[in-house]
Amino acid sequence: MGLRHNFSYIAKSKYLIYIAIIVVGYNIAINLTEVVWKDQMKQLYSTPNDFNAYMGKVLRSMGLISTTISVIISGNMIRRLSWTFSALIPPAILAVTGIGFFTFLFFKNSNVALEITAFFHSTPLALCVFFGSMQNCLSRASKFTFFDATKEMAFIPLSRECKLKGKAAIDGVGSRLGKSGGSLIHQSLLMLTGSVALSTPYVAFVLLAAIGGWMLAVRSLGTQFQTLTSKEVKNPTEQAAEVST
Repeated sequence: MGLRHNFSYIAKSKYLIYIAIIVVGYNIAINLTEVVWKDQMKQLYSTPNDFNAYMGKVLRSMGLISTTISVIISGNMIRRLSWTFSALIPPAILAVTGIGFFTFLFFKNSNVALEITAFFHSTPLALCVFFGSMQNCLSRASKFTFFDATKEMAFIPLSRECKLKGKAAIDGVGSRLGKSGGSLIHQSLLMLTGSVALSTPYVAFVLLAAIGGWMLAVRSLGTQFQTLTSKEVKNPTEQAAEVST
């Protein structure tokens, strides 16, 4: 389907709209925080070699955390807990780590921040980059584990046609819209403020708004998901007949 048909198909179902909001919310949130974090990294690691070396460490840590969570934690939690609780883990991680990163970024020259940096024998900028790296690793790891798993599970109760066309529409539109939307927001803020540093407070506000909308969509989708899956459990004969056809 073309772009216009993708939008029109998603708009026909509230269920698909909620999934699209979740995908768009994640991509906007991760794009907004990554730009600010990399701007701080460039200030700390001014040479390309140092910057690339640190990025390599971050990517290795991200892979280790993602593997550990997927093998040991995420599968057991998704099986034992509700879909809604599992789907709320990624936005909760982004909210907590994002608040920590932006709080330390805004108040890195305060007395409390200076005491913390003195305790770790570091600098405010270095700790700010560390918190941003931790935020990026945990948010990416939650995407590869909880986010992708719960998003794919959300398509299970739908009809075959809705699974095929809905997933194609959301994968084709949602991720692109989220990434391009995050870039558009950043570009607009840069044009209005003139620098990444001056746009950071607005970025933090938009980030919290995107995460809030993401969480609301998860809760609404979780209610519908529970209703659809409970109907399938109550009617196993009909479900078996549908599979056989």
